[in-house]
Amino acid sequence: MMMNDRIWGIIGGVALVLALLSPLVLGSAQKVERFFESAEALYERSDYEGAIIKYKAALKESKKLGAKTERIDPDFTTLANLKIAQCYYELAEDSSDDRDYQSALTHVREVVLDAKVPKHEEELTYLWADILYKTGDLNQAKSKFLQLIDKFPNGRWVAKALYTIGEINYQYQDYDAAQETFQKLIAEFPHSEFKAETEQRIAEFEPPDEQRKSSEDSDDDHQDWSKPDPERQAKIMYDNARASKQQGSVNAALQRYINIVTQYPESQYATKAYVDMGDLYFKMRDSKNARDSYKKALNRLAEEDTEGEKKEVYERYQNTYLIPQYISDDSKIEALTSRDDKALVKANLLRAQKLYAEAAQQYEYSANTNPLVEDAVYALYWAGRCYHYAAFTDVTLFSKSVNAFRRIINNYGDSSNAIEAYYRLTLVYTDWAQTPGYASKWQSVINTVVEANTKYAISGNLTEQRFLGRMESFKNTAEEKRYQTEDKIPPEPNGKTTRQKTQTSKDDRNEDSNTPKRQSHITIEKAKEKHYGQGLSYLDQKQYRNAIVQFQKALKHDSQFKEAHCNLAVAYIEQGSYEKAIPTLQEATRIDPDFIEAYFNLGIAYLRIGKFEAARNAANAALNINPNYEPVQDLLDSIAD
Repeated sequence: MMMNDRIWGIIGGVALVLALLSPLVLGSAQKVERFFESAEALYERSDYEGAIIKYKAALKESKKLGAKTERIDPDFTTLANLKIAQCYYELAEDSSDDRDYQSALTHVREVVLDAKVPKHEEELTYLWADILYKTGDLNQAKSKFLQLIDKFPNGRWVAKALYTIGEINYQYQDYDAAQETFQKLIAEFPHSEFKAETEQRIAEFEPPDEQRKSSEDSDDDHQDWSKPDPERQAKIMYDNARASKQQGSVNAALQRYINIVTQYPESQYATKAYVDMGDLYFKMRDSKNARDSYKKALNRLAEEDTEGEKKEVYERYQNTYLIPQYISDDSKIEALTSRDDKALVKANLLRAQKLYAEAAQQYEYSANTNPLVEDAVYALYWAGRCYHYAAFTDVTLFSKSVNAFRRIINNYGDSSNAIEAYYRLTLVYTDWAQTPGYASKWQSVINTVVEANTKYAISGNLTEQRFLGRMESFKNTAEEKRYQTEDKIPPEPNGKTTRQKTQTSKDDRNEDSNTPKRQSHITIEKAKEKHYGQGLSYLDQKQYRNAIVQFQKALKHDSQFKEAHCNLAVAYIEQGSYEKAIPTLQEATRIDPDFIEAYFNLGIAYLRIGKFEAARNAANAALNINPNYEPVQDLLDSIAD
């Protein structure tokens, strides 16, 4: 019996609807796998926000009919939620934003009770416990870590759990329980990554030798040594902080110093901690915190009447006020209130609070979402600088700083900011190379400068020439440092060593400079800027003699070059040659009567030689130019009456 056309039409319509709806209701294992693999790749690149999007897409696709995910994992729903939780956890670690921790906990709690794969359950339980600890819920964290140990006694997180439980007991001043936990950790995991920290804690519970002997000779068998002696404990903490500082672990060192001044404010080691904190902040170019730390140390030293040490700290304190002209890069950055982009405004506020890692993330987000080239370059520039500052406390952030400046060079190479991106990249690699274990980055310094020279060598732009000049001395330093780290210099195929090849290229370049073609590009103005730029680089590296030579060469080309006079004086001040700095700064103020930095540094120079009235006059002259110039007011406050 033949079906009529109406029935065929109905069947065809149903088939069409099913065909259209099938992508929406029917899942694809291949699609889930693609989303998941993309998420894994993003996670490896530390793009946690992007990874979250892909993991969620994979999870959503896996819920559709017919999406078989056993090939990826027998409990894919739990795995996906675990991965999402780990991403939020990493975001929280970077930003210290409790909202990210809470988002992570939401995904943990959603699946942990139904987890079928023990490995997943272990990771979820650890994540839960650690988030509770990081967010300050210590009692719940301890309970959860104990649950982790009980359920997974041979798991990968047992040592970390024991250490954290010991720390929680210690924070609650339950020293007996803390000591017992730390000793258990050493006994069961003698080679764990927490060995050094644990041994330090155990040492704090041991009495000094003299006291132990006295205790043994005493009739009091119940003398309790479980509570550490405050001064001895402060010394142990200080020694460990110093060790972290010397190893380049800035963040760990700062945290230990902060613990000393917080827990043992009356100890002599709190004074030493403030001095060392000042040194670390100064190295990180955080003059305000350096100044605050030195000031606290000076206040304590005044009470302790240690004149020699007080003088040394006072000189370091005064160094935080030195503001060379070349540091004023912020002048070309627009005020944060003029920005409509909320991420940029938030980033600028975070940067103002010295929260560099958090600020950098916001700048990156703005760069990724802002269609305006000018704003994207602005955001990348500050992302790079903030990651650079943050890298002093977290070495892994150097690579993020490099990536930000590289994006400017690669994506906006024709912009006027590209040359400064090269310069900043050189600074990042230089600081990275000086971090223990990263000496190979000296080659990256060299490569960056060579690349910049290739691009800008024949440019007539004075700003570009100035930056090239500044970069050249970093390259020279990198070449010296690289050779120092090499056992031997491998020969080139032509028989020359790399060192000889470099010298030959320099000689060739010098010969080239005498050719008519080269001379057509070299003007007095360019030569002046090149020497000035090299002087600034030497100032950055604290090579003051070399800086003086370069500034003097710049002044031979242009005796009215006020910035060269000012920075020549800064180099003299850093050397302690105050009598030379004063006439140099006076010449700078003669050239430009409104040169506020010159007056400020003149005040510093007079202050160093005890001419307080002259120092006050110079500082007041700077204030007359700009009454809101905060460093000058601070300087006036430090000048004796």
